[in-house]
Amino acid sequence: MTLEKRLDTGRAEDWLLDLAQRHRLSPTQRQIVQRMLGMFPDVAFLSTIEIAEQTGVSQPTVTRLATALGFAGYPEFRAAMREVVLSRNADIPDRHSAVDLEVANLGALKRVLDADRMAAAVRLLAATAPLGVVGLRASAALADYFGYFARRVLPGVQVATDAGCLDDTLLELRDQGASAVLFFAMPRYPAATVEALRLARRLGLATVVVTDSALVPFAPDADVLLVAPVGTGLVFDSHAAVVVLAISLLDAIAGTDPVRTQERLEAHEALVQRWAY
Repeated sequence: MTLEKRLDTGRAEDWLLDLAQRHRLSPTQRQIVQRMLGMFPDVAFLSTIEIAEQTGVSQPTVTRLATALGFAGYPEFRAAMREVVLSRNADIPDRHSAVDLEVANLGALKRVLDADRMAAAVRLLAATAPLGVVGLRASAALADYFGYFARRVLPGVQVATDAGCLDDTLLELRDQGASAVLFFAMPRYPAATVEALRLARRLGLATVVVTDSALVPFAPDADVLLVAPVGTGLVFDSHAAVVVLAISLLDAIAGTDPVRTQERLEAHEALVQRWAY
């Protein structure tokens, strides 16, 4: 695949995702869009029947999606997709390398850090004690990363990366007075993470979810959804933007109680000589 074609595909995916985020879609419609994002550029030239077959829905459902996105019908929607895929724009950044892809992802992250939902996540997580942090499989490292530094500035941080213990962990958090839980849910989304997310809601715990797309099927189960793009240009996904989001979130939480943060950091520094080489 040529660089030019990949640039057009990336722009088309961004265009469709932005379009979907600006309209109220049903869970089924969000699922169709999520699948279409991985079908560019071919999807811009498919019929409703072909899209329906590849996304596992009915032809009328695809037509209703086009209407929900603000188009008069599917032909107008397809024409718009084709225009985006086939257009040329000299201002598009060169994203041919993994580094350039991550630079673009970090640029997109600025909107998340400045958004109201980021402030809402900070309020929920700063108010809970203890703070539960959940991440399974590919997200386990992200949960451990956040938890490692969170313990330096926050009391009672509990990290859960074992699916077999999630139910017990959530019950324990509730019984200990927790009011919110932080979830990391990166592709591929573990079923146990989604089940734990829903259990947390049933237990009365607010949920803050860090994921890669606003169109994830479990979005309705999140009180606050924070989206960090994932790099897909290598054999395995790159979570550079997710790491920046995570540490920015922790920094903002720590900033809600600067006196406590300073005291805990100083106490930690007093122990550094025991382990630093």
